[in-house]
Amino acid sequence: MGRGWRVAVVVCVVSLSVLHAQSRFDGRWQGATVAGRRVALDLKEISGSRLTGTFTLDQQTVVIADGRVKDRTCSFRISIEGRTPSVSGELLGEQLTLAVEGVPNPVQLRRVK
Repeated sequence: MGRGWRVAVVVCVVSLSVLHAQSRFDGRWQGATVAGRRVALDLKEISGSRLTGTFTLDQQTVVIADGRVKDRTCSFRISIEGRTPSVSGELLGEQLTLAVEGVPNPVQLRRVK
């Protein structure tokens, strides 16, 4: 195996690692709505394209349902305050933007380290 082949393999492995790191949703995310209500998202598991975890609005925590991940986007449903809205999110670095069905302004969350 020539040196060029080994370099190409290393570049591919590093590229795949970077792509995987950019699409990781697992962990704890925090932010606030435009009205100042605290929001936290705790994603405990990613299994292939499946997403599980909890969503907290102020002091009310609920389990997310039908969680899905594809590339840098996620989607799930929550049952909170008498509603069951769909939620979609887009990951950009250490920021996750959530759009909640029926809520006009997206919620910006930052990864908690």
